[in-house]
Amino acid sequence: MMYYPLLESGELDIEDIRPQATPFAFLGIPPDFDIDEALLERHYIIMQTELHPDRFVGKPYVEMNGVRMMSAWVNRAYKKLKDPVLRAKALLRIARVKIPGEGDQTVANPTVLESAMEWREELGTLKSPQEFDQYQAKINHVFNNYKQQFSMAWNNQDRDQMQQAYLNMSYASKALEDAKEKKLFLAGIFYK
Repeated sequence: MMYYPLLESGELDIEDIRPQATPFAFLGIPPDFDIDEALLERHYIIMQTELHPDRFVGKPYVEMNGVRMMSAWVNRAYKKLKDPVLRAKALLRIARVKIPGEGDQTVANPTVLESAMEWREELGTLKSPQEFDQYQAKINHVFNNYKQQFSMAWNNQDRDQMQQAYLNMSYASKALEDAKEKKLFLAGIFYK
């Protein structure tokens, strides 16, 4: 019998193979935007304990490789559920809502695009750590409002509002990431 090597761990996401294996299902968490963080942590630790390489010492290569792949899927599912934007995206997939900016879905919301441009322009003017802190606090406040909007939209199963809140969160998250990167760069700490 010939064995075919499995893909290296992390090459495919579990959702690529089994669309019903959402990060929520994979980690045994009910699909919701406002997840129980303690339950998520507990399920993640249990799964990683079960998949720890020390438990598979001396096992055949195929089994070890399968365990590595499962562990990568657990890590990926965990990261998706920890990140509000990725969690919202997973919920959009569950609700079968088209994801703005993905595939052939263009972003056709001038208000969102204007906000993103204003944030980028403002970021270009920041010089001091205090200015960065104020900017980040402002964008964080906006981001948290968008998270609340997504949560309400999910609870009401308002597909249009879910889509809009996800798009807004994505742009605010990008603005926060850009600010963090620029602040570190100006401090002489290279990022990424």
